[in-house]
Amino acid sequence: MNWGFWIPLLLIVGLILSAIISADRTARKNRKQPKIERIGEVVDKRIDWTEGSSSKTFYITCEFENKERQEISVSDDKYGLFVVGDRIKVTSQGTWNWTERIIT
Repeated sequence: MNWGFWIPLLLIVGLILSAIISADRTARKNRKQPKIERIGEVVDKRIDWTEGSSSKTFYITCEFENKERQEISVSDDKYGLFVVGDRIKVTSQGTWNWTERIIT
């Protein structure tokens, strides 16, 4: 039997299964948490990327009515919709966050 082929293959499959199980565990924990809705204002925006990589992460910083600030990761298509000064609704459940622009 050629172990030089099977050992790396089994390691790769094990890593993939471990990542899937970990993501499922996090999702189950988040679903058990209460949903919290808060109204805030966008006070800053930024994009984070590693030089030499095409991977980008988009963030908006929100300030809530109690003056607490939170930086929230948003998708690239939503990032362009938010402007500093916009009022938004942030719904949190565990480590998940959803953002929605409030149009008045």
